Amino acid sequence: MDVFNCHFGVIDLKLEHPLSNDQLIEIINWLNNTKIEIRILDLTSGSWPMFELFMNTFQKSVSLLIIIERGSEGEGIVHKRLNFKIKNAFYSNPCAWFSLEFLFSMETEYITANKIDLTAEDLNVFLRSWQEGKTNRKMKKILLTTCLDRDLKKVLEGCGGELMDPRTTKHKFRRFIRDTYKDIWVYGGIHIRRDDGRIAVIKNSWNEYETEDRSAYQERELNRNYLENLDIWNSLNKPWYVNEFRIYFFEE
Repeated sequence: MDVFNCHFGVIDLKLEHPLSNDQLIEIINWLNNTKIEIRILDLTSGSWPMFELFMNTFQKSVSLLIIIERGSEGEGIVHKRLNFKIKNAFYSNPCAWFSLEFLFSMETEYITANKIDLTAEDLNVFLRSWQEGKTNRKMKKILLTTCLDRDLKKVLEGCGGELMDPRTTKHKFRRFIRDTYKDIWVYGGIHIRRDDGRIAVIKNSWNEYETEDRSAYQERELNRNYLENLDIWNSLNKPWYVNEFRIYFFEE
């Protein structure tokens, strides 16, 4: 393993043939024992047994974990818990194995998980747990896309959500992209509060922009979407089906 005896910021691992399990174990053992900091760990998984082996054996903390899956070998299997620390961000696509327990085990700032199979009830438990300060306390942004549409009203049930007017409500957010940051503006959204006063802003339409000023067209679209969403929000019998849950977290 002397070939790895150098400074690195990115590790790119393909978990598939011709790599063998024994070779993977040797790599993992070396990584676990090295003192070199790992900024980005980029996994491409073409073998579910290898992916399970890695996730259950790897123990080194990383700043950013990226997981790209190939094939459907692991469908119907869930991964219970993260066994190592992710300091900054997690990204996975697709992510059928993603579970509520796995989400709770991540104390990281930015989470993106695509094509997950969490139910509206699961997502509600996640938000309620965050509100009560039990889990995911460091989180700054999360993006979850579900395999099927979920009723946003059921997701927010009991959370005290409030649909905000984008004409009067905005927040500046520092977005993380791979290993860089960029400021954006988030207008309106659905607000829920944590016990310590922190606010979660749930994006409900195209309500984020890279500049504070908006064009006349953007202003019209933002207001139109708000009024359409307000009608659904206030209705007692209209569900609000979405498959994307993009949530920003702010100090107040």
